[in-house]
Order: sequence, then C-alpha cells, then structure tokens
Amino acid sequence: MPNTYSVEALECLYQLINYVDEDDEALIRDAMLRYGGDYSRICNEARNMLRSLGEGVNEEVRRYYELLADHVMGKIKGLGDAAYALARYMGLGGREDVLKVQFRLMGFPDSVVEDLIRVGALMHRARDTLFVPEYLISRFLEISGNVSVPRIEEVLSNVGTTELVLVEAATFGVKPINWLFRAIYGVDFRDLVLRTRVDGLLDGSTGELILNPAIEVQEIKALIHGIKDSAARSLRRALGPHGQYMYSKVVRCGVVYTVFGEGGRELIILCPWVLPSRRLLEYHSREDRAIVVGTGPSADFTDLVNEHIDELPPRTGFVFISGNEAMVYKPRVLGRSFDSFLDFLYRSNYRVVYLN
Repeated sequence: MPNTYSVEALECLYQLINYVDEDDEALIRDAMLRYGGDYSRICNEARNMLRSLGEGVNEEVRRYYELLADHVMGKIKGLGDAAYALARYMGLGGREDVLKVQFRLMGFPDSVVEDLIRVGALMHRARDTLFVPEYLISRFLEISGNVSVPRIEEVLSNVGTTELVLVEAATFGVKPINWLFRAIYGVDFRDLVLRTRVDGLLDGSTGELILNPAIEVQEIKALIHGIKDSAARSLRRALGPHGQYMYSKVVRCGVVYTVFGEGGRELIILCPWVLPSRRLLEYHSREDRAIVVGTGPSADFTDLVNEHIDELPPRTGFVFISGNEAMVYKPRVLGRSFDSFLDFLYRSNYRVVYLN
C-alpha cells in the first residue's frame, strides 16, 4: 500500500467494502461525522483505492488492521464504558434504533451512538444497521467498564398491571392474542407497546419490546414467577376454593383443581394479571375451566369475545375480580361444575355480576 494513503482513507475503504446498501446516504453521513470538512476528499481517495486494488482489496486492508485499531482506540477515551457495553451485552452491533434504546436503558446519553460512529467504533453496514469493525473486536473484548443495573425487584414493585404484562411478554417472548388482549385491557397490544417505557428495564418505542441487555433474563423470569405465584395464592385465599394448589410455569398462573361433589371437576386458573396467549387458551382446553383474573375487563370485553367466540374453547369461562365484585363471563358449554363454582362465588364476599 503506497505511503500516500492515510489511515482515514483506509478506514473509509474498510467501510466501503463492507457496505451493502444501494443508498450511500448512511455511508456519507458516517464519513461526515468522522472526517468533518475533509470527508469528500477522503471518500474519493478510498474509492480510488477500491478501484485500483480490485479483488485483492480485502486482503490488502487486512494487513493494516492493527494500524486501524490503534487509530480508533486512540480516540475512544471517554467512551470506554459504552464500548464495553457494546461488546459485553449488545452483540457488537445491530439495528440502529434498537442499539439506541439499549444504550438508553443502560443509562448512556442519547448521543452515544453518534459518538461511537464519530470515533470509528461503529459503522453503518446499511442505512439502519450498525456494526463494530472486525479489527476492533479483540480490542473491545479486552475492555473493562461499568454499566449500571437497576434493582429489578424494586422496579417491578412500582409499575402498573399493563407494564407487568409487557415485561412478561418481553421476557418470555410471548405474542398475545390481540383481540383477547384488547378485550381484557381495552387497548391494542401494538399501541400499548409503542407508548410503554419502564426506566432502566423496558422500552417499546421502536414498536418492539426491548429489555435492558445488561439484565439477566433469568432473573426477571424468576421474579415474575415469584410475584405471580404469591399474588395467585392471595387470590386463592380470597376465593377459598377447595383443591390442591400448584403454580404452573407453562401459563404462569396458579392452578387449582376443584371438585364440587356431583357437580364435577373444574380447573380454576388464578391469574393476578393475564397475558392472553395461545398457550393459555390451549392449556387443558377440553376441561371445564374458569380463568380468574385479578383485574377488571374492558368495557368492550363481552362484544369482542362474542365476535371471536369460535376462537375461545367452549368450556372456558372468565371471572374478573375488581374490588368486591366478581364479573363473570360464562362458557358456551355450561357444565354443572361451573354452576357449582358460581354457587361458591355467591357464598364468598364478592358481589357477582354477569357479563353475558
């Protein structure tokens, strides 16, 4: 490589040969951030190098990886924690909008992605995709740094029901049945995602639920199981059904098989909050079931369920507990066991209201 080529031109050349988008707007924007007023000259120099080297360009640039790495690492002071987070938790790149949210959840300023592009630690591979240059990976993996991690138990204890539902959806990778979600919570799941922020934990501003990557997912799962189990046991004490209690990690709700003498057996699923998923609807769906939810339904619950009634298992009913009321949506196939469960509700301290 002739000595007249600068390290900046080599850096720009490396991005050129890894850039896959037909639109070079992101490429030019990166160059402007890194090289300021010299960006046009440096880009032209890099393009001339690309033409002259032809098929051997990749191998030739690889010879200068140490030089390129030294060049970037010399400018990265002050961004060390961000580089550590990028290597440790964020897979060394990805969608730009997701990276911005992940950095924000870890407590970094909104400008950090642009700062990392400016020093050459991140490059656009396409208009919406960023990556760490290969010559930096080994250096980044050697970096130590600090990332603040929130106290998850404290965060979860201070959020509302819908936020808990979305944390559960993100943590367990569940896609809810949207019509049933809307029937219960009165809002479209996708709309709720877009406006949800849980500081330090969860952000849905991109249209998908993004968790703070510095938090161990298994820790969140264990906490959700613990919170739901404890709250389901409280529901059981309030309702007082006979039968053995168990907590199901399959549907993340408490479960009681209650036998009402000749009335038969009823599966009572106790959900402090509910994430209406296909798995929940298919869980023992041929048996008599009462899904008990520790919140009230939306005003449109009955209309929406009736509209989609063929998608609901015929032996499944709902009971919503709100204050001193038990709001009941009876199943299509009303067996003696559900009648016995209703008699049981009447003997409790709840005022029974029918939704259908």
